[in-house]
Parts: sequence; C-alpha cells; structure tokens
Amino acid sequence: MGNISASRLGGLGLIIGPGLATILYLLLFMVLGDASGELTDFSVTSDPSALERFLWIFPGISLIFFLYGITVLHTDIKENGNNEALFRLGTMGIFIGILGIVISSGLGFGTNFEGITGLSEGYGATLNLVGGAIQTYTGLIFSIGSLLIAWSVSSSREGGHRIFACLMALVALINVVVGIINLIDTSTWEIGAIVTPITYVLFSIWSITLGLGLFNQVSSSDGKSE
Repeated sequence: MGNISASRLGGLGLIIGPGLATILYLLLFMVLGDASGELTDFSVTSDPSALERFLWIFPGISLIFFLYGITVLHTDIKENGNNEALFRLGTMGIFIGILGIVISSGLGFGTNFEGITGLSEGYGATLNLVGGAIQTYTGLIFSIGSLLIAWSVSSSREGGHRIFACLMALVALINVVVGIINLIDTSTWEIGAIVTPITYVLFSIWSITLGLGLFNQVSSSDGKSE
C-alpha cells in the first residue's frame, strides 16, 4: 500500500464524508423510511428492514472521516489564513455534533436487535426519543461549529470560495435558529424536516469544494517538485 499524504487523505474526507452521510440520510428517511409519519408521534416504532439496519452503520463512520478532513483543513488555515483560533473552536462544535450522531445511531441499533427479551413495553420509543433529543441538541452545536468554520474560511479565501463560505455561514446561522426553536417547541419540527435536508446538501457541496482545494494544493506542490 502506497503512502498517502495528509492533504490527500483530508481532501478525501471532506469530499466523501458529508456527501455520503447526506446520501444515506436522504435514502434512509425519505426513500426507505416512512416520511408520512407524524414526527412527534412516538407511540409506534417502525420495524426497519435488513438493508436499513446495514446502511445505518455508515453515517457515523463517514462523518468521522470528514472530521479528519476538518483537522487537515485547520492546519491549512493556520498556515495560510486568518481566524485560526475561531476555526479551532468551530472544530470542537463539529466534533460534538458528530459524537451526538454516533451516540444516537447506537441507541437506534438498540431498538433493532432481534431476539432480545425481558425489556419493558415501549422501550424502543424511549430509546428513539432519547436518541432524537441527543441528536437535536448536538446538531445545534454542530451548526454553531459550522458557522464558525465557514466564517473563518471566508476570511482566508478570495473570490468565489469567499462568497460560498459566506453563504454557508448564513445557512449555518439559519440552522442554529431552527435548532434552538426545535428544542423549545416541537410544533416546529415539520419546518426542521424541510430545512435540514436542504442544508445538508448545501454543506456537502461546500465540503466537496474544500476537499478539492486540498487536492489541488497537492497537485501544485507535485508540479513544482518536478
């Protein structure tokens, strides 16, 4: 197995991580899941298929890969840009958000294990509620981290990259507001279900552009060395 540089691996993390997680999110919730159900109704828990259980393994893993890409991007910002401290603080928010997704996914698997006996009735709904609460709160922290990172990137890039980063800072701010409202008022969850997939797609596209930027740096340095 050949050697792979941090910039190349970090670029892959930024390109693949959020994009794969977003595709899986849309597939699991909008294609394979019951999108017509009431979001605030936990009286009935769904029985996921074997395919759904298998796919749920990968979102957390892909986002950990993305987290590595963020750490590599932080090094680039530290060397070539501004607001490095702000970026580092944002990275902590990203980490907490990903940790929340990993924990909530683990709780979700607790409702899907077959052959378990001795559990009280309705335990699945309770686990889903706890997992949803964790993911909602840590999702808010993830949005704050994304806002800080986008703001930092916008101050260290020029042209279209700066405009795109400013746009993502605005999107992250909207997510922060929606996240706070969702924690306070469950009647707004329907709005969150509409906004969240859109922001995931936009964030994934932006992350791909950042990952490609790391790849281009590698290509440029290889060209100079030749």
